[in-house]
Amino acid sequence: MPRFLKSPAFKDRPVLFIDLEMTGLDVSRHEIVEVAALLTAPPDFTVINSYYIKVNPVHLQTANSQALEIIGYDPKVWQDAVSLRQMLQELSAFAPDCILAGWSVQNEWNFLVHALEAEHLPYFFDDKMIEVWSLAYAKFHTSSEIDRLNLANTAKLLGVNVDRHHPDSDIRATHEIFKKLIGI
Repeated sequence: MPRFLKSPAFKDRPVLFIDLEMTGLDVSRHEIVEVAALLTAPPDFTVINSYYIKVNPVHLQTANSQALEIIGYDPKVWQDAVSLRQMLQELSAFAPDCILAGWSVQNEWNFLVHALEAEHLPYFFDDKMIEVWSLAYAKFHTSSEIDRLNLANTAKLLGVNVDRHHPDSDIRATHEIFKKLIGI
């Protein structure tokens, strides 16, 4: 399977703002359990479509209990969740040839790469990513207005509403922060 995409040109690729909730932060033993994504089109990063789904965990015994509490995991709420493979196939069809973007998107990148390889599915995204945290750092690293650079504090500083650890809210806030940081 090809590792990364060759075309279209980077400036023509859709940008997929994505937020995952996982059963922990260790890609080798934790799982994706929730996905929210906004598909945007350059140059103004208008939202074209959105995607949200819960993913059925297979190995809850390896989950971090604190992570499950933070994301509000409840088997009753996840009863209609889909398989990891189904989510990956849907996401691949939803955002082919995209560039991944997110607050600290390296975690999403790592979990998606691990999941795609485990399921023997091709990558649907470019080998570059847009990390909004880095843009916020460049803007606020000398500012006295913010003492801890995280999504909640940055959203508050920029007047963006966010309901933390709810991926749909997190990714919408990240998208709005991104647009404000680049002047759109």
